[in-house]
Formats: sequence, structure tokens, C-alpha cells
Amino acid sequence: MTKYTDFINYHLSMLVDDVRTGVYSQAITRVVKAGDVVVDVGCGAGILSLLARRAGAKHVYAIESEAVIEMAKLVALKNGYENKITFFNDVSFGVDLPEKVDVIVTETMGTFGFEEGILGSLTDARDRFLKPGGKIIPNSLALFLVPVEMPKFYEHVVDFWVQGCQGFDFSPIRELTVNNFHPLKLHEGTFLADPSRVAEVVFADTKITEIDAKVSFYTSRRGRCHGLAGWFNAELMPDARISNGPGARGSHWGLAFFPIDKPVTVDRGNRIVAEISSSGNGEYWNWKVDINGQKFEQSSRRGLPESAYNTSTSFHPRPCLLYTSPSPRDQRGSRMASCA
Repeated sequence: MTKYTDFINYHLSMLVDDVRTGVYSQAITRVVKAGDVVVDVGCGAGILSLLARRAGAKHVYAIESEAVIEMAKLVALKNGYENKITFFNDVSFGVDLPEKVDVIVTETMGTFGFEEGILGSLTDARDRFLKPGGKIIPNSLALFLVPVEMPKFYEHVVDFWVQGCQGFDFSPIRELTVNNFHPLKLHEGTFLADPSRVAEVVFADTKITEIDAKVSFYTSRRGRCHGLAGWFNAELMPDARISNGPGARGSHWGLAFFPIDKPVTVDRGNRIVAEISSSGNGEYWNWKVDINGQKFEQSSRRGLPESAYNTSTSFHPRPCLLYTSPSPRDQRGSRMASCA
């Protein structure tokens, strides 16, 4: 497999997510009116731009900083939209549009909602591109957290590194992986408490630039806490929502697992306090967890190899594993698969 195959397959995984594309199609069809001007922030392979044009948009401005924009151009040409979609190969902060738009669309949501920079890019696009009274898709984004018991996953992604490989000591890598969050699929049987909504942003009027939240949980059973699981709920418009939460149908995202440095045994009724914050427009995340006085503080800034601290380059670690926890009815094992 070449890096180009991997690149194409990543975008394929999003296009074949019928829940994602179907709900966006529904929202765009209802919001975009004939004659509207639309901007697609982070257009990827171009599906939202195509949907906006099909819904009646007079013109679409498609902004994408990565090489996938060349795929989007090919698709637009094949579908006869080459004169109706203008492409900008740049980050949205660096683009000036020739006119104001009626609708902003974006699907720059990561596993934990904001780590792909949607908060900064969308509010900037709103302030610079959108006409008064214009619409934004998605309308809002909410984040949820829950403490979880995930022994097999923790052993695989965190403690594997202290076991060594072929007689070699890989333990320095543990510090990196325990300070990153990881995509996974899980069921509610892993929960140690009820989930809690920790943040919600309405893009039409938000003033915040980063996430900074604190929440308390009270455990509902005895178990061993390995960290926190997080997900998002996005309202594209009323009655059009997508989520990567537990039980969400067909989502390609997976959830986010935030490990703590050492698992802690808890009894029913114990209090767990979690604080989570972002910086660098969602690129870096910090999470603090207090379990019965045992305190842990992890940071994705400590999860980067030393070379990634070179400020002249941009480092975007790509999740490499997608984990599916065994269901309560099937405790025979777990499935590990490549993450598209």
C-alpha cells in the first residue's frame, strides 16, 4: 500500500459513510436556496460543494489546504460544475472571497469534534464571509465525556510499549501514547458513570476560541478507570443531526479515548473530576483527572516526538488504530483494524 492509496482510502471512508453524507445532503437541500452563494470550508473531496450546487447554489467557493483539492477539481469537472465551483488551495484564514456568501458549510469535525480546527476556522469564516442573516451548517456542536473501563485497549495502546518487542526496550514511547487520544468504538457497558455534556458551541454567535471545561462524575459501579471517552453531537439544522457517540449508526469517526497514566480502581459512588481544554485552535488538548485524590494530567503537547516541536513545520499525528470493544453479549475478544 502506498501513501497515496492510504490518502484516497481515508477520503473514501468519509464518502461511504451514508449517515454523514445523507444528513448533510438533507441539511444542505433544506438550507441552500436557488441563487445562493455558498462557501465550503475544508471541502475535502468536494461532496458538500457538489450538494450545495445541486441544491441550487449560484456559485460555490471551495476551500481546502490539502492535496485532496485536486480530486475535488476532477470530480467537479466530470459533473459539469467547473465554472460554478471556484477552488482555493489554502487554509480558510488565508482566503479572501470576492463576495459575501449566504451559506457556510463545513465538515471539519474530528473524533472529539474540535481538533481539526473547526472552531477557529468557522468563526473566522462567519465574521469575514457571511452575509447578515446568513446560515451556517453545522449550527452547533456539543462535546460529551464519560469515564470508562477499557483494559484490553489500554493494554494495547499504552502498556504494550513497556513490554518490549523482540527483546528491545520501547518504553519511551509510552509517554507519547498516554498523552494522545485515540479513536475507538465502544459500547455503554464500558461506562463507569453517566455521560456528561462538557461543552456546546453555537457557531452563529460564539465568541470563544478554545474549549475549557470541568465536570464531575459519580461512578455507577465498581470497576477500574483507564481514562475518559469523548464524542460529539452536531446539529446541522433542526431535525438534522449527526453524532459519533456510542450506538451512533454508521459513523466513520469512532470515539476519542483519553488515557490516564495509571488505571485506578473505583467503587460505586466515587467522584471523578475531569478538566479538559484545547489550545492552538484545537490542535493540542490537555486533560486532568482526579479520582479519589489521585490526580493525573496529560497533554498532547507531550505526546509529540521531539522533532514535532520544530515550529517551522506542522505536525498532525494521524490515528493509526480503530478499536472495537467486545459487546456485553460477546466477551470473546476485541477487534483491531486499520483506521482509514
